[in-house]
Amino acid sequence: MTQRHRRTWDGTEWQDFARRLVQARHGPQNVQDVPDRVKGDAGIEFFTTDGCCYQCYAPEQSSDTSKAASAMKHKASRDLKKLVENQDVIQAMLGSIKISRWILLCPFLDDKAVIAHVRAKAEGLGLHSLDYVDCNFSALVQSQIDFENELMELRSRSLGLPIDVQPPTTRAVEVAIAEYSTQLDEKIRRGFPDSTASDRAARSAKFIGEHLRCANALDQLKQEYPNLWELYRRTVRTEEVRLESIGNSPGEPRELMNRELSRLECLLPNILPSLDQPTVREIAFGTLATWLVECPLDFE
Repeated sequence: MTQRHRRTWDGTEWQDFARRLVQARHGPQNVQDVPDRVKGDAGIEFFTTDGCCYQCYAPEQSSDTSKAASAMKHKASRDLKKLVENQDVIQAMLGSIKISRWILLCPFLDDKAVIAHVRAKAEGLGLHSLDYVDCNFSALVQSQIDFENELMELRSRSLGLPIDVQPPTTRAVEVAIAEYSTQLDEKIRRGFPDSTASDRAARSAKFIGEHLRCANALDQLKQEYPNLWELYRRTVRTEEVRLESIGNSPGEPRELMNRELSRLECLLPNILPSLDQPTVREIAFGTLATWLVECPLDFE
């Protein structure tokens, strides 16, 4: 799978996103969600009017292929059994619909042994004998790579995949501190003349960390929502030109930073409408930190 597909998901977050993918494929009016609050989901998280049943699963181990594959096999084995164990409940839900596909939908699929296991498990249960199972029934394992068109549709509408803001690595922070700390220390000394060396070092580390965190968020934004990333880039560049052309407004450093942060927090929600408020605020503060780290923001 290409790097532009996010691998690590919280279970609930993946289920919500998978539902959007399935709705994009089949049409929202053709997808029925199966609530699990009362006696579980009976082995089906949502089904479609054309006979596809989906069960979503996001392995906790996304980097260990063997552990992820083992967890997927266990999930499929457990939930396929539910099609037999809960046949009265499922029959009542489906009505006249016959299941032609049961699909385990995961963020990624690395090991083809999972496919063989799922198909063998389904065949071993004799599901074809159930009244609500079609004679052409198959059990499959699919991932985001099977939903490329739907992913493109969601991205074009700026919907779907949440931004996964990763903290910078310790090594990245160390390298950035070595590169920018002297320049930042001089800025902070001008802005906060009463600060001690340790205070300035702490401020520098904070700004550098937020600068790197913002860079990680923007990398994710560029991969998932290139149209939004381009809007962000153009908007922020306009603000940078403003700062470079007219200089910083007068006032205390805290006042200056709060004023610029407020300006960003007003601008960014308009161009990043699909992101939640905490993420937009992170990007806003990270952009401010980047201006301090790389200029044009400075103190008189």
